[in-house]
Amino acid sequence: MPRSTVTWPGYAPWSDTVAACRAEFVRTARSFWLFPEAIPRVARDDVALLYCFCRHLDDAIDGADDAALARQTLDRWRAELYGHAPPRPLIAAFLAGAARSGLPLECADHLLDGMGADLGEVRVADDAELLRYAYRVSAAVGLMLAPLLGVRGSEALRRVVDLGLALQISNVLLGVAEDARIDRVYLPRSRLAEAGVSAEEVLAAEHNGSPDARLLPVLKGVAALADHYYRSAERGAIHVPLRYRHGVVLLGRFYNALGRRAAAGVAAPKVPAGLPLRVKLRQLAELGVIAWQPYVLGVVPPPAHDVTLHVALESSWPGVHA
Repeated sequence: MPRSTVTWPGYAPWSDTVAACRAEFVRTARSFWLFPEAIPRVARDDVALLYCFCRHLDDAIDGADDAALARQTLDRWRAELYGHAPPRPLIAAFLAGAARSGLPLECADHLLDGMGADLGEVRVADDAELLRYAYRVSAAVGLMLAPLLGVRGSEALRRVVDLGLALQISNVLLGVAEDARIDRVYLPRSRLAEAGVSAEEVLAAEHNGSPDARLLPVLKGVAALADHYYRSAERGAIHVPLRYRHGVVLLGRFYNALGRRAAAGVAAPKVPAGLPLRVKLRQLAELGVIAWQPYVLGVVPPPAHDVTLHVALESSWPGVHA
């Protein structure tokens, strides 16, 4: 790969790393039906570094031979992030970008904690535990992305948290079978109990390739939970700079559609690009209507953020409505 021509402060020693991350991010973003060219060049490289930081961390944990090795990997990344060990090039470049952009490294710590919670057997007690997990592995990433895209202010960050929570809940719906194969059940035990299903029965059914029909109301209930957060995030779209605003709304709508398809027992792709063309066209048409809503245009302020959406989260966490 040719050497990067990056010249702004903070990246010169890691120009090859930045160039590699830029190429990886652009390729992946397009596969998600996103348009990285909408992001200004300097911010695009910051976003690419954040993407590669998260992606390579995830790959390192998933690629570990066992939970003990995965925990050692997490410890190594944490040590490099906080200056207790010499950072490898990707982490060094990420830290340089974070120092320049104001990216909240506290959220990287949340992400590491969330990945630690994935190691070994996973069972989730209730909606509150699911939301706390979703904050760590998804909303925390959104909060790191926010300053790179010019999204700032407490009200804006609350909506960032809501979108992150919603996206992860949809991801849970999309990954029930895949997660079961590695002894993970993210569907809340409280919801399963109401349907007369145990986590162990979820595992057995998925291992046998015959999903339990009793799960359908559970899946639909979890999809409805996500919808509250998608709706709140969309209502706060005015806080997103105009160049990204409609893309963020579209991302939420696509993933909401993916999660709802999975909850209805319909085979759903993992990324928006795999949605049927009719679904994409419908979402685009609806986006045209949304674009003229007064709170999206900024003519009137959006509805106030619903404090109850964050009751399950710690009030000291970034972006949480205390």
